[in-house]
Amino acid sequence: MPRITPALAICTLLPLVLPASAQAAMEDLLGKYATAKESCQDPAMQVFEIRRGVIEGPNFLCIVGGPQAAGTGVEAYQSKCTQRDGVHLGTLTLDLSATADHIRISLPEKQDWITLCPCK
Repeated sequence: MPRITPALAICTLLPLVLPASAQAAMEDLLGKYATAKESCQDPAMQVFEIRRGVIEGPNFLCIVGGPQAAGTGVEAYQSKCTQRDGVHLGTLTLDLSATADHIRISLPEKQDWITLCPCK
């Protein structure tokens, strides 16, 4: 029988606890991403992925929780992110003001934005 880890359990149950509006917004973002649109042509460069309740990149894995108050065109979620320097609990922010072209994410305890272009 497969072993169920706490992270797998959280990911499995997360859609049940997220409000419907948060689930709908995240559903629209599911897929592979690259840091430049041209990089989408090479599958090896599609190094970011947004899945239900999870955002993963080359140096981080975030489990996305409940939504938090945010400004216009921005969504914020409670999250638990494993990064190079350890585990960080806090707010993961998504800037969706230019969703057709790209989105930007900011990880907990980081001030920098990562620009992601959808590879669809």
